[in-house]
Amino acid sequence: MNIELLKEGIALHKKNSPKTYKDSINMSVPLFVIHKKIITGAEEIIKKEYDLTNSELDVLASLVIGGGSECILSPTALYDRLVFSSGGMTKILKKLVSKDYIIRIDNSEDKRSKLVKLTSKGRALFDMALKEAISYESGYFECLEKEEKENLEKILFKILENND
Repeated sequence: MNIELLKEGIALHKKNSPKTYKDSINMSVPLFVIHKKIITGAEEIIKKEYDLTNSELDVLASLVIGGGSECILSPTALYDRLVFSSGGMTKILKKLVSKDYIIRIDNSEDKRSKLVKLTSKGRALFDMALKEAISYESGYFECLEKEEKENLEKILFKILENND
């Protein structure tokens, strides 16, 4: 990506569209570009190395993070955490079952539904894929000094807290 071209584009927007231009564009556009590059790059690595989509990794992560010591959640809890449609979730769960990363188990509280449980194979894959994705993402912040990283983190959380 040509950074100078990006800066020129923002400057042209300021000059040609003064009614819609806001200083926040100087921050939001680079944040958008960084986010897109990080997400796209991590998705490519996870797909190539582990044959997983980002959505599949999100389901595995939800089971690890929100599924307690057994890594078990109901499909409804997964919908709520991930904002997928029920049809989309069903498709992802079927794919993860076929890869032996999750299993469906009986729900003792509701005989009409099956819970989703992470398998040991799914957990091992998740740990490897997440480690590689985080390593990739970290590369974007290596150019920052420790204090700059801490400041950026504070600033980003301040923005999130102010707009929540």
